[in-house]
Amino acid sequence: MAKKLLFIFLEFLFLNSLYAKDYNLNFLVDKESEKYVDNIKEELKHLFPSDDKINFKIDVCKDSCETKLKSYDFSLLQKPEKLKNSSNFLLTYNHIYSKYEENKLIRASALLIFEYLKENKKNKYLHLKNEFFEEKKQEIKSENNIDLKDLFSLAKQNNLQILQSLNSIKLSKLDVDESKTNYKPQIDFYSNLIQIDGDRAKYSSGLYSEGTVDIGVKLTQLIYSDKVIKNIKIKELLEKSNKNGVKAKIDEVFYSVVLTYLNIIKASNHNDIMKIKQNFIKQNLSFANQRVEIGVQDRSDVYRWESELANVNIELANSINELDYLKIELANLLQINKNFSFFNYGMESKIFKLLNQDSINFISNEKVQELFLDEIIYSHSALKQLHDLIVAKNEEYKMNKASRYLPTIAFEGNAKKIVDRYAQGSNTTRYWDNDEYQAVINLTLPIYEGGLKSVNIEKNEVELLNLKLQYNEIKNLIEKNVEQNYDSLKKSYEKISFSKTAQEFAQKNFELIQDRYKMGNENIISLLDAQNAYIVSKLNENISIIDYLIDLSSIYYFSGNIDILIDMNKKDNLEKKILKVAKES
Repeated sequence: MAKKLLFIFLEFLFLNSLYAKDYNLNFLVDKESEKYVDNIKEELKHLFPSDDKINFKIDVCKDSCETKLKSYDFSLLQKPEKLKNSSNFLLTYNHIYSKYEENKLIRASALLIFEYLKENKKNKYLHLKNEFFEEKKQEIKSENNIDLKDLFSLAKQNNLQILQSLNSIKLSKLDVDESKTNYKPQIDFYSNLIQIDGDRAKYSSGLYSEGTVDIGVKLTQLIYSDKVIKNIKIKELLEKSNKNGVKAKIDEVFYSVVLTYLNIIKASNHNDIMKIKQNFIKQNLSFANQRVEIGVQDRSDVYRWESELANVNIELANSINELDYLKIELANLLQINKNFSFFNYGMESKIFKLLNQDSINFISNEKVQELFLDEIIYSHSALKQLHDLIVAKNEEYKMNKASRYLPTIAFEGNAKKIVDRYAQGSNTTRYWDNDEYQAVINLTLPIYEGGLKSVNIEKNEVELLNLKLQYNEIKNLIEKNVEQNYDSLKKSYEKISFSKTAQEFAQKNFELIQDRYKMGNENIISLLDAQNAYIVSKLNENISIIDYLIDLSSIYYFSGNIDILIDMNKKDNLEKKILKVAKES
């Protein structure tokens, strides 16, 4: 009996070897489609007998792929539009957005190759079109693209808070100019027409005439005043402080704009994930309907999937509303139309990297953290503003103390000429000519002012103390925020890694259970759990990535460096400092 079975097995192998075939396939793919080749080969193993062998000759094209189609048996290309003319077997697609669409592309490619090799068909062309991608593409075409650099530029041009702050700089400059005018000479030209009574003119022995016309020039020049000198210096310090205050306000607006922009990306990604979930539910609803039609299942699953579809439609509507709200908020900050498109910044975006690496690789270094706290943090505009205010208030304090004993010296000169005399007394002989000159040096020394200066000095002392306390409070707050964001950045980065791992396994589990559900070997509860686990893992990854970018932006902002996101020179300088510190550690 054993010999008979062995004989049958050998005969089976022999017959199989007789019918086994070798196939040759010239396969053309573009750079975007190359990643699907191995999966297509695996799918072909399920279509061909195990003894059949396919010899692949695979070429990857970068440009002008359409001109090479005639030379290949099968071609797979990513093309936004369907090609008008096709040769041999060709499959094109516009975009792969989900794992389901990726599997659909792989299976379609394998089936076309099967038809070409096994059924000897001459040519066939298939174009897979992703409607959701086409819809997004139309949105992008009709809207304005705005990146982070555009945000900063638009904020400077249009934001009302920034514009008001910039105008305040002009006022500070005018205050300085006004204070300097006290040390500039004052020259006045005057002319008088004097009329007195005739009796007084008659008996004044030529001193006065009844009618007199004179002209003159008066010059006043301050020679020395400590108060004026100190006031000029104080105004200059206040101008400097105001400039730093304006910079702090601009940075605050920039930070608000960046956070809103990143939250828009998060909301948009959430919206897209909800569409993936909606797509999954539609697929499973279709599977359930098919099973009902062939009589292998009742309609309970159909009702459940329709309920899930209604729920996800509500989630999608809420997600769209949240996205619209954030876009309106950003549009109001920038004074632009809310119909704009945005760039989907992520972990790989160079703008959020340091030295072409993930920023956390350097920021997690304790020496780099000390750099932010001990050096960079003191370049923060808010601290520089308060520092200048403290210096200005200290100058005012010294000015008020010195005003108790320092004199004020001024010069006053006056030149007058009588150009006409008329009526009674005009012909009386005068013993001096019509030209009069006068020069006065005025010295004013304070003796007693009733205690006003003492009150001002005490007020200055209290104000100075409050400014110092405010400086320390802001400094401590900045240090606290930077340290908190260090910790938050580290946790966000870890969450990204965990969520990617969770997503990888959740995706595999979902695909496995979905395949079993199609065949009727799995119930709807297991599939729903697997689907929700996969969607949650994608949402967690989206949240973690945006949280990481927000934490990084917060570290830059609280350390006074938010503009390194768009200022490449400032970023280069920061990177040099970081690299130096990192090497030393």
